[in-house]
Amino acid sequence: MKKDKIISKTEDLVYLILSILAILFIIIETVDLFYVFYKEVSRFSFSSERPLGLSGVPIFFNILITLEILETFKYHHNTILSKVKIILLVAITAIVRKVITLDIKHSEHLILIGIAVLILSFCIGYYFLSKKENVK
Repeated sequence: MKKDKIISKTEDLVYLILSILAILFIIIETVDLFYVFYKEVSRFSFSSERPLGLSGVPIFFNILITLEILETFKYHHNTILSKVKIILLVAITAIVRKVITLDIKHSEHLILIGIAVLILSFCIGYYFLSKKENVK
């Protein structure tokens, strides 16, 4: 009994430390995103071929993924289904981030098919977990 209490308290402490670090990371990345956005807008031109704001997309997804991880920490005492759903959501977000920044023209078609199958399988898994969670 006492051993479980020590493990639980240690787990809570680690979650707290990781949450603080994640919040600091989010703050730094948000400031960086504003700076990148400001730079992009200040040198934007309608005659330019380069799309506006594309360099900030990876930073945006880093923030989004970290927020999802924080969500996982917040509910670390909930059911295993909730944890798995949040982890799948983080995985889907991370893969989609890579797909958005991927240069499709120079990628092999088998790699693209593999990425598509991976995203589809994660989404199907998330769907079934959501359905199972709603039944309870």
